[in-house]
Amino acid sequence: MFDQRALQLVSSYVAAEEAFAKNFPKVCKELIVLMAAIAERLDYEWHKRAKIELGKESYVLSPDGDGGWKWEKADLTEEYDDVECDLWNSDTPMLPPTTAPKLLIGSSEQEEQTVDKVVISPPDHIDEQHWQELVESSAIHPDIASRNFRSLHTDPIEQANEAWEYVMYSDKISRRNDGRLRDGDLNRYQHLEQGGWWCSSGVDPRSFADLQPGDKPDNKLWGCFKPNEPRVKRDEHDQIIEGKFIKYEHPPKTDLSIFLLDVPDDVAGRIYDKAGVQPTESDRQSGFWYCVWKHNVPVTITEGAKKAASFLSQGHAAIGLPGIYAGYRSRDEQGYDIPPKLHPELAVFATKDREITFCFDYETRPKTVRNIEISTLRTAGLLEEQGAKVNVIRLPGPDKGVDDFIVNNGSEEFETLVEQAESLEEWHKHNQKIWDVKPIKKKLKPEEINNITNKLVNNSPGDPEPDDFRLTIFLKDGTERKLYEQKDGTVSTNVIRENLTDEEILSLGAKPRTPSQSETISSEIIPVESTHVSPDRNSPQVNEEPIQHWAKQRDVAILKNTIPRRQVEATENKFIALAAQALLTNYGIKHDDGSLIYRSDAFTIRKYRELYSIHRANDEKATYFLEPLMQFHVLPKNQVDILLQPKKMLSVERQEFLLVADYLTHGKKLPSLDCDTRELANSLSSLAPKGTQDSLNSIRDGEIIKIMHTVLSKAQSDQVEIDNYHIKSQRDSSAGKVYLRLFKLEDNGKSTEKIRFELTRTPTSVSNQLKIMTLDEFDLAQLKFIAKQLNIETHNQQHNSSASSTNSPESTNHHKTSANSPSQPTSSSDILLPLHPELATAWHKLEESVGWSSSANQGNEQFREKLQQQHKLTVGEQRELYFKILVQTKDEQMQLGRTDIILPNLSVITNDLLSLRRESINSTYTPIQKRSLDVKQHNNQVEYE
Repeated sequence: MFDQRALQLVSSYVAAEEAFAKNFPKVCKELIVLMAAIAERLDYEWHKRAKIELGKESYVLSPDGDGGWKWEKADLTEEYDDVECDLWNSDTPMLPPTTAPKLLIGSSEQEEQTVDKVVISPPDHIDEQHWQELVESSAIHPDIASRNFRSLHTDPIEQANEAWEYVMYSDKISRRNDGRLRDGDLNRYQHLEQGGWWCSSGVDPRSFADLQPGDKPDNKLWGCFKPNEPRVKRDEHDQIIEGKFIKYEHPPKTDLSIFLLDVPDDVAGRIYDKAGVQPTESDRQSGFWYCVWKHNVPVTITEGAKKAASFLSQGHAAIGLPGIYAGYRSRDEQGYDIPPKLHPELAVFATKDREITFCFDYETRPKTVRNIEISTLRTAGLLEEQGAKVNVIRLPGPDKGVDDFIVNNGSEEFETLVEQAESLEEWHKHNQKIWDVKPIKKKLKPEEINNITNKLVNNSPGDPEPDDFRLTIFLKDGTERKLYEQKDGTVSTNVIRENLTDEEILSLGAKPRTPSQSETISSEIIPVESTHVSPDRNSPQVNEEPIQHWAKQRDVAILKNTIPRRQVEATENKFIALAAQALLTNYGIKHDDGSLIYRSDAFTIRKYRELYSIHRANDEKATYFLEPLMQFHVLPKNQVDILLQPKKMLSVERQEFLLVADYLTHGKKLPSLDCDTRELANSLSSLAPKGTQDSLNSIRDGEIIKIMHTVLSKAQSDQVEIDNYHIKSQRDSSAGKVYLRLFKLEDNGKSTEKIRFELTRTPTSVSNQLKIMTLDEFDLAQLKFIAKQLNIETHNQQHNSSASSTNSPESTNHHKTSANSPSQPTSSSDILLPLHPELATAWHKLEESVGWSSSANQGNEQFREKLQQQHKLTVGEQRELYFKILVQTKDEQMQLGRTDIILPNLSVITNDLLSLRRESINSTYTPIQKRSLDVKQHNNQVEYE
């Protein structure tokens, strides 16, 4: 029987299926969009909850391969380069400016003026949208905006935007033969055609010192341009970075400048009144910034032209930097590293007792915060070196810039913020709040990790204490990162903030506000014997003496190679390589095989083709450079590619190169080979040219004066010429002095004075003082050859003859006696000096009361032993001790949140020690000697008996 209901049911099913098939693509499309949104939200939630940011570092969860999860450090090798970058290059898309509800400008009575709308219409040279951005949204005084900013439009005659003239003016920009820009630059800067606003950088302060009364300083062409349509940002491979734009443009192929904006008289008067100065009419004619410079008016340093204009509008002299790193230079025009120095324009204002305040943006991203801290510390440190007093304004957030803060909070709140500025040291200490937590080794379950993550993210200093927990993070390389420490049954919840890296310690080398190393270095010490270089097996000499190393052969403590130690050594290795390159460049001699070689007293540095190598001095003779201590390539911009790590180089040998690196880092040039031999020995120590130490020893032992005197005596004359050498004796009867001088006729035909002795006669003695000494290895060899030809017995001959008779009882007694006498240093690098007062204070405090941390105490036994026995250390050892104390300050900061140890800049201590060593070299090798001798005069010649 036919069932009508079944037919209707089937028909309905078929109709529904047809409708579903018809709508299926649409449903799938909507489902894909929905799934993508869900995935995006899940990804957001995952990254939000599965990431820990501890100070400067981030840790994320990743699969461990066993079905579980583990924490990994993100961007472990990220570096914060010391480049003239600026944070104006926005990381977010540009948004149209919002209209501010009111205009805030500090008045002369320091009261807040609130204007519901801008009562002054924009001038003809500024567009309405730019006027709103500057005056309303950034609280800039209308007159300051009008004087310094202008909108750029298409020139009806040139049929091109004015921005091309303002931005692309450098003569270093590559152009075609007809003078037009090349296609690459035209395409790159095509966005200039859409216009924007331009801000001039103002006057050039470098002209202030040469101004005559009433003269006006020069104005600069340089400035910044904010395009209406910014160009997209690209990576190092010229690939577009989505969502990122370059917010501000500076003229390419030109040096960055600073913003010294033009200021109206009423604003200038308020600033003078605040500073308590009254410039003369002549000074005022030379301009506002001339008066600020001349009368030591306090200044504020901020980032960008708009923020500087906003500060000026509130009655504060403000200098705008084009970027946070633009206050100093760390690279030259070719991009090579140089010692950090202030920007030449900013340096004009680095005067004694001037108050300088920093105010950079409020940031939350760890990398950006890190960059702000580094740039502030380095720029401020250079300013303090010139005698300035530095403070820092801390923006409380969430307002990003000071202009945003003024607009949203008013002038009164802004002045309160200015009054709360911290000293540089207080500001830096405030940035170093540290968690003090102890780890346990435990693999956590996902729910435990989520619980800990929530505690880390949500708890902050002052919150109730979390549940008792401890955490160890295991990195991919097998090392552990210890993040927490349990004390008294509670856990502190301050976020760890990593301090500056080891490379930054080396470049700053200063106060304890720059401690390094985040990991704890193990105190394990591995005793080994120092390596010996084998003599040449093919040497024909059977009874050859053992090869003598410059560094004493002894058991040395090799510190355990932990992660922080590897980081420090990697940085030091770069400086060692650059020091070796500088020595080779300045003193190297080209050889027939095309190699460049520099031979010093202790080392030989060689460049063959593009390969640099460092050897001990005896390696050339023993193996012909087959046993290098280190091999490396030097790449552009002073980058170093190390092929052979200097693992065989002893600590004392490393310090010799690092001392030269310090010498170069602080802007000093290597001494000329024509300078005094004693200065060469002091500046370069064991890296001084070969023969330097032998020359000093010959002077100390009296060989040189004996040769010169004997030559004159045998010739019975007051002057003798032998080959290229001229020995002369001159008498000054009125002063009772005799000068014994050695000249050399150089290849260029000029005569150079190599030696000058000044002998002063008294009734009972003759004093001898060395005035000039520029002997090199060749000169010393020639003098000894002359002595040999004339049968003049030298100290070495006497030493050899005495050594040949050591079997006699007399000689045995003699050697026993001399063994007990104080030994002379074998090299200027071995000269022991009293511990520097700053180091001595810190050393005694740590030894007697505070106590060393395990990481800083590694290898200190040799220092204790030496200080107990001799109370002195070499310059290299004191440099090494300096960095050990810096590690101690870091550990105290980590454990206690503070340190009482304050060290001056490394260069201060090094300069003091080198001055002491210079005096010691003079007293050791060239002292003023008095001898009771009979002096006879023969034809203006002096004879000794």
